[in-house]
Amino acid sequence: MDYSVLLLVLLALEILARVCLEVRERRATQLRGGLFAVLRLIPLINDIVPLPEGSSNCTGSAAPGAEFVEDHEKAHKALHHGILRNLLKVILLSLAVGLLLFLLVRCQMLWWQAVAWLHLAAVPVRFFFHWYCWNQEYEADHTAYDKVGKKVARDAMRSLAACEIPYTPLFALAYREHPTVTLRSQRLLNKEIKG
Repeated sequence: MDYSVLLLVLLALEILARVCLEVRERRATQLRGGLFAVLRLIPLINDIVPLPEGSSNCTGSAAPGAEFVEDHEKAHKALHHGILRNLLKVILLSLAVGLLLFLLVRCQMLWWQAVAWLHLAAVPVRFFFHWYCWNQEYEADHTAYDKVGKKVARDAMRSLAACEIPYTPLFALAYREHPTVTLRSQRLLNKEIKG
């Protein structure tokens, strides 16, 4: 069975969905997308184009709430988040290689078709991986909050909000391994802090 037409339709739908997401993001944030926005629309290219996470007005370790950030990073180490994240990456990459080999050998697809199918299969997997990473961030936030208290955590969230590019939650879930400060502060402090 030839799946070329289905593949092209799914790639076109992906491009359309990404265009809608970009337009929605530009309207919601009133920020320009630039060259990165165009590159994020192209299948396969959007797998490797980074999304900038912070702006240039970040102030380093002397910023308010630096103790919270330090305890947050210590929590990642104590909870073995780096190891767990890398283990999940290895598992997902192994599954990707398995799928690619299945498509090439068993289904006898051309290499470009197999790579395009792998790309399409990776879209929901990327959402899952980002959700997993977000939960690790929330867990590290709560651990740091327990150590430093509400005032220091609030100051840290304000400092992070000043540094962060204000993405919407859906856009951030599609492209980032860290939740937005607005989501983190809502979950941690029951209060939205915006940049």
